Amino acid sequence: LNVAFALPSGAAARLELLDLSGRRVVAREVGPMGVGRHTVDLAQGRSVAPGLYWVRLIQGTNRLTKRVTVVK
Repeated sequence: LNVAFALPSGAAARLELLDLSGRRVVAREVGPMGVGRHTVDLAQGRSVAPGLYWVRLIQGTNRLTKRVTVVK
């Protein structure tokens, strides 16, 4: 589950994968990656069931949430 994103600062940041009811399926700290564009395997090699999810990027008071579809 590769997710591309950009960090505006080097502050602590986290990526989360949420199911449609808002339960966290996977979370990963990404702040240490620093400023700029990045692509990470959010599931870190684990299997994620096909379906609809939310991916949320949180850095400080900023939050960005996008709907994603995982297919097999």
